[in-house]
Amino acid sequence: MALAGHSDAGGPSVLLELRGLDKRYPGTHALKSVDLAFIEGEVHAIVGENGAGKSTLIKLLTGAVRRSGGAIVWRGAEAAIETPQDAIELGINAVHQEVVLCRHLTVAANLFLGDERERAGLLRHSQMTAEAQHILDDMGFAIRADALLSSLTIGQQQLVATARAAQRGTRFLIFDEPTAYLTRQEAAALFTLIRRLSADGVTIIYISHRLEEVFDLSDRVSILRDGQLVLTAVTAETDEASLIRGMINRSIDQVFHKEQMVRGAVMLETRKLCGRGFSDVSMAVHAGEIIGLYGLIGAGRSEFASALFGRDPATSGEILWDNSPVRIRRERDALRLGIALAPESRRDQGLALSLPVGFNINLPIFHRLTRGPLLDGRRETTCAERQIADLSIKAPSRHVAAASLSGGNQQKIVIGKWLNHGARLFIFDEPTVGVDVATKAEIYRLMGKLLREGTAIILISSYLPEVYELADTLHVFARGRLVASHAHKAASHETILAQAIGG
Repeated sequence: MALAGHSDAGGPSVLLELRGLDKRYPGTHALKSVDLAFIEGEVHAIVGENGAGKSTLIKLLTGAVRRSGGAIVWRGAEAAIETPQDAIELGINAVHQEVVLCRHLTVAANLFLGDERERAGLLRHSQMTAEAQHILDDMGFAIRADALLSSLTIGQQQLVATARAAQRGTRFLIFDEPTAYLTRQEAAALFTLIRRLSADGVTIIYISHRLEEVFDLSDRVSILRDGQLVLTAVTAETDEASLIRGMINRSIDQVFHKEQMVRGAVMLETRKLCGRGFSDVSMAVHAGEIIGLYGLIGAGRSEFASALFGRDPATSGEILWDNSPVRIRRERDALRLGIALAPESRRDQGLALSLPVGFNINLPIFHRLTRGPLLDGRRETTCAERQIADLSIKAPSRHVAAASLSGGNQQKIVIGKWLNHGARLFIFDEPTVGVDVATKAEIYRLMGKLLREGTAIILISSYLPEVYELADTLHVFARGRLVASHAHKAASHETILAQAIGG
């Protein structure tokens, strides 16, 4: 049988094939007898909702978990991929959404981890640094090889992970949401590298919720839904609406759910606020409105939000809450006022991953769930299960660890805990990074619900269509300063991008 877009005679060869690949966990059938072939040198996108089976597929191909049934065929012969080392020896590598490198080591040390350059038992640091810098420069990544990994942004760490995978003799490279934390320039460098690797015969699996990237990069696209393969098509022969219908088995008329609200009184105002990473920021936030903050990573948006939440307090300027000056010197001050922050990195800053879903949801309100020195178990259960149901969090029970859930469901937990708290101002920093299109729509509808209840929202996003469609007022940051402000859709994408880049 001819593969979509490829002929049997004289065409590219199949590098890896899945035959009835199946994976079961207790109570969950995560992957259901998937048949799929990957062509040598192609860029093959895989899309689907959170929980569709994409993460399970990555784990099976990289040897992180063992399959329950079916076969993985490599160059025509069945491969026993039971450990990560088995996958690496074949030439299969993955760049994960969450960076899993050593933050206390240099970039060069991370690139050569497990393959260090040495002589007479001594590490040759200078040689490794020089070789690593050549690799990074050749890939177009503006990163110093002698820098500590911990000193880099999340996006730069992602590029280091990409460089490490690409230079290990990789023939089959999996990218899982690779641009989630990248700047436009970094993403452009990554796309150039992907096209070069593909031209050199490396097979690329590209997993992303950003469908515009799927159409820009991929030769073919496959849809997973509820653990099943529902479609494989030549990318140029399909469209975004068809992919969305295939992913969620229904159409979404409006992903960016925007409701018109009556703007209320000023809730929060800043006057010439300065702090680490930003300066001279003045703005007002009204009840019932979404304030969008847009800019490149490092432009000062997140740093400004961190000061409002007391995580990294402002050094000068003024904050007014309900028209009265306040000092927010620590997170407890912000919480007492009614300010909540859903941080950019939900795994590092928003969740206690090893603890249960219910514990995470109730974390800000445990002081309300006690009777004397004892926790009221019934109230704790009621609060947690109400939020799980209201937010449609997909979890076997409130007792499972937050780490076991998909990225979209983890984000819902972060939001749910602040809904329990009863905050009045919600700061959402990159709230839809790594979540599928249906979960995005749910989060946007939730924002509308919050606004109807009289709250205000500060929305920080590197994805311009998101803040452009949702923000009542859009503030543009560049080089630590607020450089422009626009009413809803009052400026073009091109104008906003030029302001963010040029400052």
